[in-house]
Amino acid sequence: MKKLIFFLCLYLSPVMAADITEIIGEIQEKYEDIEYLSAEFIQIDKFKLTGSQNETRGKIFIKDGIQYRLETEDQSIATDGVTVWTYSKFNNQVLIDRVKEGDGSLLPRDLLFKYPRDYFASLLEEVEIDGNDFYVIKLDPKEGIYGYIKSMKIWVNESNYIINKIEYMDFNDNISTFEVQKVDIEKKLPEGLFKFRIKEGMEVVDLRM
Repeated sequence: MKKLIFFLCLYLSPVMAADITEIIGEIQEKYEDIEYLSAEFIQIDKFKLTGSQNETRGKIFIKDGIQYRLETEDQSIATDGVTVWTYSKFNNQVLIDRVKEGDGSLLPRDLLFKYPRDYFASLLEEVEIDGNDFYVIKLDPKEGIYGYIKSMKIWVNESNYIINKIEYMDFNDNISTFEVQKVDIEKKLPEGLFKFRIKEGMEVVDLRM
């Protein structure tokens, strides 16, 4: 997981264009200042071909938008920004690889700095959820931009500019929703959290060779 947002939409009125640019600037400034972030999350994946749906719950920890750790019931993913470890609890196996650009991963820092360059942003609406006001922003790829994501929507808390929900569609029209809860940006996270400690008995597959 790593990063978050964008710039202006071709079809917005001048007033709304100014609004969306200001909102995006506030979000980027907010996340530039965040050194540590931890949260619980719910991810729901809906597959168009089969009509099936998967739900995953877990925790995410991020440092500087680059290092992160994802913990679910089935697996752990950790990266220090250079190496990524993916551990499957089902078969007790660890895959080790280098962090690669453009591998289809939705990383926290991509959302802040990649998508502003490559995607148009538009403010869809402002909504109230559980007593909190949110901006709902849509992202569409610019002409000539190809990648894993076909379109994306994000929900941004108006009071603190924290992104609480991301929904994106891939090029197979599968839809994934990632919603965070209990966000903490004050607690310092230990360095060792972003490396995976291999224990005796684990099968190790090193893909860096």
